Amino acid sequence: METVLLDLPEFRRWREEADRAIESARRESAAGANNWSCFLSEQAAQLAMKALLHGLGRGPWGHDLLRLGQEAEAAGLHASSDVQDALARLARHYIPARYPDAHASGPASARYRASASAQALAAAAQGFAFVGATWRGLG
Repeated sequence: METVLLDLPEFRRWREEADRAIESARRESAAGANNWSCFLSEQAAQLAMKALLHGLGRGPWGHDLLRLGQEAEAAGLHASSDVQDALARLARHYIPARYPDAHASGPASARYRASASAQALAAAAQGFAFVGATWRGLG
């Protein structure tokens, strides 16, 4: 098996931003800005996945959570089907949660309810748990 040198400072740099994003998602949810909470939950999971990949020296690029999950798999890090499903649910919020013209009529904020925000926060928590457990297992 190949020895992988872990880059703890790079992992921490990305993970700290992920932590900030999830806190922002929680604040937006509490304020009733559910579309922004969903988007920030997606961003938080994206940053957490990138933390893991950067920590492995893989230098991921892009914003597709599904592809980031595939990159983790390619690195030999298996995400359960529950985690993969969580990433897929979050990936749907990348564009339509932000743009008024992503929907046939009305602003994005009219399309998101508190239940969507709660689900996005829960999905992000699954992604965070995967990243944390995987990182600890590498050390």
